[in-house]
Amino acid sequence: MAQIYLIPTYQDRKSRLISLKKFKIFCLAIVLITSCIAIIISLSNTLPKNRSKYQLPSQISMAKWQLNSTNNLPKALQNGALSARQYLYSSSLQSDFRYDLRIDALYINGVVSIPKSLDIIGLKYPSNNSRIHYLDKVGYYALFFDQERAYLSSCINSYGFTTVTEDQFIYHRPLDLSFSHISAYLIGTRDLFDSRCLLSTLSIPLGKNTMAELQKNSIEKKAQILEKAWIEWHQNWKDYFPIN
Repeated sequence: MAQIYLIPTYQDRKSRLISLKKFKIFCLAIVLITSCIAIIISLSNTLPKNRSKYQLPSQISMAKWQLNSTNNLPKALQNGALSARQYLYSSSLQSDFRYDLRIDALYINGVVSIPKSLDIIGLKYPSNNSRIHYLDKVGYYALFFDQERAYLSSCINSYGFTTVTEDQFIYHRPLDLSFSHISAYLIGTRDLFDSRCLLSTLSIPLGKNTMAELQKNSIEKKAQILEKAWIEWHQNWKDYFPIN
């Protein structure tokens, strides 16, 4: 008995093609969903809430300064700093006057401006006794003083650039375009911009005859001491900025 072969019609071929396309789309959707789930699981293991919080080191070496003591800054931690320490140094060079150097370091995540952020450590920014300077390949820093001490303050970002004002901070805020960072941003675990900052305020005493010293412009000598110490401090953190 002769066998009868049915020739597929145009509609049959079209239906099979549509079914094949739907199957491919379904497979691609499964792969995409699986990949997203894998990424989310991977990233969830590295969320800040599941990782130990970064703590500023108890000792930081300075070439021309001898570390005397260091301690946490509880008030700064209560006011939003992720980590905060104060470092007290004295000059290690016998040829120099025995200056005492104090460094208040605050690790912060958020838009930072020096005038506002100094409140965290109980300092007021005197706009009438302040100057903003720029150092090539480093960034901006603020010099100011009160009746007792001369100060130098700056915010060091994760790229090692330093800022003073809020506009400077936002303009120079690093943008991380790596795949892992963008993935974390898309699922809401990280910000697109890196807003971390090491707020560093260095200070030394002005001396007893404060106003007389200021009239004689000897404040410039204090500023030079602070600037040299700040450059060394900045270089340390530029190379070893916290990774989390």
